[in-house]
Amino acid sequence: MSNVTYKIFDLLQSLIDIENMSLKLYLKIEEHFKNESQEINILAKTIAKQEQKHIEYYESLSSSLKGKLDDSIDFYLYDKISGLLFEFKKNIKIPEVNTPRHLIEFAIEFERNNVALLLNIQGRLLQNINDVNNRIYRVISIIIREEEEHENMFRKLLE
Repeated sequence: MSNVTYKIFDLLQSLIDIENMSLKLYLKIEEHFKNESQEINILAKTIAKQEQKHIEYYESLSSSLKGKLDDSIDFYLYDKISGLLFEFKKNIKIPEVNTPRHLIEFAIEFERNNVALLLNIQGRLLQNINDVNNRIYRVISIIIREEEEHENMFRKLLE
């Protein structure tokens, strides 16, 4: 049996990894449309900047919690959550984009799926209520609010 322990920071790092993957995705879209569509290029650049802000927010959140949430996450629970994160990351692919609207719709869908992932993780934490999971649950609630604001911001672009 292994003595490996997983902490909230491991979970936050996985969420930061997802944000980094989406940042790279939008930067690739920006580059691809540099000479094809100025609208899509600028929109992708704007979305990439928002993803960068998310990364900085998560890193700041992680730093602010250092020492406060050093609790270990149950290995079985972390294993289940890791599986969800792996599946989510595996499905991050550059979309077929040919209009600014398509890109915004993709961004909304990506954020919606991200929130669904976080809600799924929260639900798993609720299956085993204890002080550690309760603290992790509260941190994920903060992240969900941030992701929902991100989704709403993109949604307003379609109005």
